[in-house]
Amino acid sequence: MNNQKFLKPLRVIVSLFFLVGFIVIFSDLKARIPSGIYVFFGYFQFLPSILKFLGAISILSTGFIIVIILTVLFGRVYCSTFCPLGVLQDTMGYVRKKVRGNKSRFRYTKPLNFLRYSILSLALISLLFSGILAINLLDPYSNFGRIASSIYQPVFISISNIFSRIFTSLGIHSIQHMPQKAFHAGVFIPAISVFLLLGIMVYYRGRLYCNSICPVGSILGLLSKVSFFKVKIDQSNCIQCGKCQVVCKANCINVKEMIVDESRCVSCFNCIPSCENSSIGYKYSLKEKVSAENIKEGASKRKFLKAGLFYLFSVPLMSKVLADNTNNDINYENKGTATPPGSFSIEHLKDKCVGCQLCISACPTKVLQPSFLEYGFTGMMLPRMDFNTGFCNYECTKCGEICPSGAILPLAKEDKKLTRVGVVKFVKKDCVVVTKNKSCGSCSEHCPTQAVHMVPFNGSLTIPETDAEICIGCGACEHVCPAENIAIYVIADKIHHKAKKPVSEKVKVEKTDGFAF
Repeated sequence: MNNQKFLKPLRVIVSLFFLVGFIVIFSDLKARIPSGIYVFFGYFQFLPSILKFLGAISILSTGFIIVIILTVLFGRVYCSTFCPLGVLQDTMGYVRKKVRGNKSRFRYTKPLNFLRYSILSLALISLLFSGILAINLLDPYSNFGRIASSIYQPVFISISNIFSRIFTSLGIHSIQHMPQKAFHAGVFIPAISVFLLLGIMVYYRGRLYCNSICPVGSILGLLSKVSFFKVKIDQSNCIQCGKCQVVCKANCINVKEMIVDESRCVSCFNCIPSCENSSIGYKYSLKEKVSAENIKEGASKRKFLKAGLFYLFSVPLMSKVLADNTNNDINYENKGTATPPGSFSIEHLKDKCVGCQLCISACPTKVLQPSFLEYGFTGMMLPRMDFNTGFCNYECTKCGEICPSGAILPLAKEDKKLTRVGVVKFVKKDCVVVTKNKSCGSCSEHCPTQAVHMVPFNGSLTIPETDAEICIGCGACEHVCPAENIAIYVIADKIHHKAKKPVSEKVKVEKTDGFAF
């Protein structure tokens, strides 16, 4: 089986490609990377793909099906190549090896199946009561996104700004200074907690997170029990030296009994080149004989998996039906929180968003910020429109183009320009034209639809007047308002509607027989 030694370097190359790709798209602070690259890397992510599939069945939402097929064929290759959190753990493992040196050895441990399937069960059952928040807190892609957005990106900005100052002092202005992103404790604390937890687990137990906590890992572990190709030990040739066991980061190789726990094996192939006797390899195992006990165990796990997938598919659909019946009366006494164009409603966003922060990282105006309790407890860490930090660019459709879960669906530019996420509200008594008797007009100048326009007020002064029918709630007026008490702001729509198209007045030119002068 020496000819299989190429599997490990191949896996390393593919996994590094995906890790670097994810780091690049999460550091795209000026939204210059084409949306197709975002879509490619998000395509293979299991939970976002399922949620997107439930909202709109299309080629771009079938990534989870590809992952299932790959798992049935080759085992948990997703966990060792496509999953950014899994590859991040491998990077931590590399650091661990450098720190511990010769002491960097793993050993076989019994699977924590009770913990593993209890967490998966609770996560699925919680869908009935609290939406997908529990899944979001455990989903590997979502956690990597929060780590990248809350930890990696600020570090990247700081390093870039250091170089910017150095180059500027030398008279070189090719690297521009970038403002540091706002700190959000509600996102940073979960992100740093998961990062530290991963570091501790990797240091002591390798891929313990993937095999005991991660719900995606648990589901794929069940599927890998019936995979066509598996890592197997040739019991007739094995000398039980244990070299494969000490490099197994999944702690799933039992040298004494010469077996591999397929449900925990992440197909990293570290074991294959370690065996000098070529007694362990990647084999076609479909024709193996299965004992009655294994058949019974497999049937039980398949039943559990079917029930879990039923919950995973049915609950978001049930939530969508409830969302469709939501009343959309605007409460002007409660400003509310606007959701991004393409998310349709708060309920839709809660049902579909995995809280990966990708749209927040890519938003060019930084109007998208992570929520804390603005949507309620079950809506934590989802994107919200914060008009204090920015406004929604009239021409921008980036967030809908890159969303991997279908929480924000893509909109054509013309449709986006008519999508109303909220309605403008003007409080005359707070306007600087009234309080300070001075001209302003900033809100009107920045309104892309002229839903805010100036009308005569007092002498030469003009004051804003609003037209709610053509307002799309972009927040430009609120963002630039200089009043101490914001005089103009957006009242969020619970469900997005279509605004009327702005009427552009054409200047009438009278025809003359000759020149007009």
